[in-house]
Parts: sequence; structure tokens; C-alpha cells
Amino acid sequence: MKTIKSIAISAVILGGVLLSGCTDRHIYQGDRYYESLSYSRAIPHYEKAYYKKPTKDVGVKLADSYYKTGEFQAAEAIYAQVVKVSETKDESYFNYARVLMANGKYEEAKGALVDYLSVYPNDPVAKMLLSSCNSVNERFRDTTLYALYEVPTEGFVNTFSVSQYQDKIVFVGDTKAFAGRQRAAWTGNSYLDLYEMEKSEDGSWMNPVLLKGDINGAFHEGPATFNSDGTEVYFTRSNYYRYKMEINEARENNLKIFKATLINGEWTNLEEMPFNSDDYSCGHPTLTPCCSTMYFISDMPGGYGGTDIYKTTFENGKWSTPENLGPDVNTPGNEMFPFYDEEDNLYFSSDAHNSMGGLDVFITYFNGEKWAKPENLNYPINSMKDDFGFVIDEKKNTGFVSSSRTDNDKIYAFDKFAPTFNLIGFAHKKGSDEPVPGVKVEITTDEGKLIEAVSDKDGRFKIKLQPETNYHLLCTKMGCFTRTDKISTVGLKYSEDFYADFEVEEIIINKPIVLENIYYDFDKWDIRPDAAVELDKLAKLLKDNPNIDIEMGSHTDARGTNKYNQILSERRAYAAVQYLISRGIDPARLTYQGYGENVPVNKCVDDVPCSEEMHQENRRTEFKVTKIRK
Repeated sequence: MKTIKSIAISAVILGGVLLSGCTDRHIYQGDRYYESLSYSRAIPHYEKAYYKKPTKDVGVKLADSYYKTGEFQAAEAIYAQVVKVSETKDESYFNYARVLMANGKYEEAKGALVDYLSVYPNDPVAKMLLSSCNSVNERFRDTTLYALYEVPTEGFVNTFSVSQYQDKIVFVGDTKAFAGRQRAAWTGNSYLDLYEMEKSEDGSWMNPVLLKGDINGAFHEGPATFNSDGTEVYFTRSNYYRYKMEINEARENNLKIFKATLINGEWTNLEEMPFNSDDYSCGHPTLTPCCSTMYFISDMPGGYGGTDIYKTTFENGKWSTPENLGPDVNTPGNEMFPFYDEEDNLYFSSDAHNSMGGLDVFITYFNGEKWAKPENLNYPINSMKDDFGFVIDEKKNTGFVSSSRTDNDKIYAFDKFAPTFNLIGFAHKKGSDEPVPGVKVEITTDEGKLIEAVSDKDGRFKIKLQPETNYHLLCTKMGCFTRTDKISTVGLKYSEDFYADFEVEEIIINKPIVLENIYYDFDKWDIRPDAAVELDKLAKLLKDNPNIDIEMGSHTDARGTNKYNQILSERRAYAAVQYLISRGIDPARLTYQGYGENVPVNKCVDDVPCSEEMHQENRRTEFKVTKIRK
């Protein structure tokens, strides 16, 4: 991102160059520009010095300058050379990792972060970035929720940070700095100004024009927000008076928030916000829909590091003391570009939450007690580069986001879509993958809407589901057990396919069906928790098929006396029946029988040596259908 740090991050250090004793003219000139954050001007001097005589100090500053002006490929190449010859794992490894992430090389970035953390194990931002590298695939979990379209802004180098104003948009932009016009030291482009743009009757964007009045001055103007009737604007501005930057004792020029009023079509009567300071920055204001609360960023003392998000409320004719949103939102990195929507969601960008690299857009909300954990909006809203300045309309289906994904900062309009859900089913014979055609699937919602499908010759069916809906599934085939299931899309934010695997089992009178995983403790007949899970499945089957009666049968292995095993098996079968009754099954549908050791499924009878596994095969519980009611 070439422009945003020049308007977004707190201090611009001016003047005051420490001469390190280096006599090389290009290093001297490069250092002068580097120390004053004039990175675009430092680069050509460092290039000449480094390629003539590469040193770590010059290499680091050259790579930093590339990085800060958004030339990530060039930065990666120089950082790679620097860390290769570096004797210590210092901040170069950290910046190298950031550049690798911006270039999509997450595995290599992980290696650089691990090296850096081996020396600085408590660096919280490095830990967050390592976590981001490990979870980057999650950022692509659903790429169908947004569609982005670049907004044409011909003649600009960078454009970003849209505010929706009446039937127009207002954005921040810079152009190439022509001869005789002041340049921004960081980028070498013009200073940033506020522009407005509207659509023509055919829906195409018209040429942008500068906001009228006193709002645009000699230096940077940045992100803005408007009150509900469009008569007031709050905007970011470099701290300057007339044509002179205001410099504090630390030789810093900071950002401030100003208010302007619309009078006769022009923005005038500029006023500073009361919490501005020459010693720290305030910027990126956004008003809540009722306009009584403002969120903004600042690096004022007492924050968590970098720029944090604060809020202030307009009460009794004045703005309250700013309140930091706390560690659930703010990190030791930079949180920027807040936007508050009609549904009380707060969107913002961060380079230290779990991002893809650089700034990513996140969403959170206040639940009455604390801010919810920020959630990444994922790709395609976010990318490997910087993504920021997110705004969305009150209908929640269109909006704008700014991004440096194509190197320069650009504005993208987006359409937002609801997640899509599908039920994909497969009907097959129990115990095999043999498909069963003709299985009827009936799906009803809580409101009673009915959807029907039938499995095809391959046993497959597919049904589209709606968001925020509960579904009840019923699968039937003549002569087979009926199966039911439940599916819900309530609360799901990402597209998802649900898979229903329906085992079709023919009902045959008096054919034993073994229940898997029905175990009892030695010499016990109590229903254990693991057995209860399987019996719950049987209870559900009986509820799905209310026209069948069953017999529960229990078997033992051959160890112990025949009489003892007969009694034990009867007690176990009886316990299973009682459990089914406790789950709401009519006792009239249930009988039980203990078979002792009399019906083995293998050769393990009395006096035959067998393994424990073979004995376990005989210790089984079964059910069989004894009657089908008409």
C-alpha cells in the first residue's frame, strides 16, 4: 500500500538527520530522505550505493523503503539477501516475513517468523502473523459471498476509503506530482485530497471532482464521514496551518480530525475536534447512523500499540473523552478505518489480527458487555496485500472496499450474496455402496413447506436449501426401514453442502440385526453410556417406523455355566427393553429373549480355546422385527 501509511500512521518525522560518518554521497542523501520518511526519494540513492557496495545497513534501508512504498517484489529480493548474510535474527526477519506474506509465500514466511521468534519469543504481532500463516487456507473457505468490481478512477495513482454521501461517493486520492506541484515525501505523488463522484443516468461513473470549499488544503486530507442529512463532514487532515506543517518538540507532524459545515454548496467553517493533539494522531472518523457516536483511530498514550480504535459520544453539546475499545479489538499492531453500520456491526482493518498479510477487514459487535472476537471477512474482500476502507449500504447487499492487491490502492465496489446450501444424498444398501434408486425424500421446514426428491439410478439426489431454516428429512422406500434426520442452516455464515448417507435396509421378519458396540461390564447388565448411544439410534428407528414390533435378544460367550449365562443374557435383554421404554417406545411393541451361549456365531463353544476378540463376537445384542402392523 503506497499511500495509506502516509495518511494513516501516526507520526511523520521531519528534518534532523544523524550523519553516521559515512562519506558516500548516495548513502548520505538516502539517509536524509529515509530519516524524514521520504522513502520514494531515498530509494534511488540507496540503489546506487547498495549495488555498488552491498552492506547490511544500506540493504535493510533499501528493502524497508521498497516495503513502505508497496514494491513488495523488490523488497523481498533485498530482504532475502540481507537475512542470508545476517549474523543475528533481528527485525529484518520480521519485515521479510511480512513481505513474503504479501507475496503469497506463506510457507517461507513461517520460516522467517520462526527464526525471528527464536530470538524474540514474546513478540505478540509475530505470533499473530505465524498463526495467520498456519490458518491462511481458512480465508478461502467460501469465495462466493462477495463479487468485486474495480471502480474506474482514471488519472489517479491511488484511490481509497469511500464514504457514501447522498447519491454520491466521496473518496481519497492522489495523482502524479507534476512540475511545480508539491510532492508527498513518502510516495512522491501529490498530496491526498477528498473527491466526490456520482453515476450518470446510464449507471456509469462520472469524472471525480474535488470537494468544494476549504476542506482540501496544501497537504494531506484523508478519510471522511458525513452526518445523516449531509450538512456536516468529519475528516482526517495533516496538522498544518496555511502552507506550513505544524511540528511538535519531537519533530513530528501528526494527523487531526476536523469538522466542516456545508454552506451554499461549499465546505467551510473548519473546526478541530477537542481531543486532537500535536503529540499524537487522530484520524479515520466514522459516525454511527444516529450520528451521536464517533469511532476513530489514534496512537495516543495508553493504547495497545500502533494505532487503536477509540470512540467518543456527543453529549450535552460536546464530544466526550475518547474511550479505547480495548484488547478484544485493538492489538500491538495497527487497527484502522473503522465503519459502523445500521445493524451495530463495527468493521475495521488490522495488520495484527489473523490476517492474510498486511491489512485485512474484520467485523465485530458489542454484545452489551464486551466486543465479540473480530471475524475475518476472508477472500475476496481480503487479499495478500492491504484491504481497508470497507463500507456497506443499509440493505447489506452492496458496498465498497479499498485494496492494494494490484499494487496501487484502488476502490472496488462489491455485491454481497447470501450463502448457498445444498443437501446431497446417497441411498445405498446397508453394508455396501450398492446404490438404491427410488428412495423418496421428503423435506419439511418448521413452517410446513414441503420439498420432495427421489434418488436416481445412482442412488443420488440433490436439493437446494435456504438460509436460516430448519429442515426435517424423511426417507422412505416400500419394504425398507424409514429413516429421518434433521438439518439446520440457522446461523451459518458460509456456503456449505450437507451430505445425507441413507442406508437402505430391507425389513425381513425374524431376521436378527446385530447392534454394534453394545457392551456390558463383567457380570453386569446395566446399560453403559457407550451402549446407550447405540440404543438411542434404535429408539429413533422405532419412532421413524411406528408400524413395527421387535424382539430384543442378548447373547453371551461360552465361558461360565450354561444356566448362569442364560440368566445373565435375559437380564441384559430386559435392561435393553427397559431403556427403550424410557426413551418413549410403547412397551406393547417390545419383547425380549435371552439366548445365553446357545447361538454362537463362531466355533467358540465350551472347551474350545479362543481369543478375546472371538469371545466378544458372541457377546452381542440383536433385535429382529417380529411383526409389521398394517
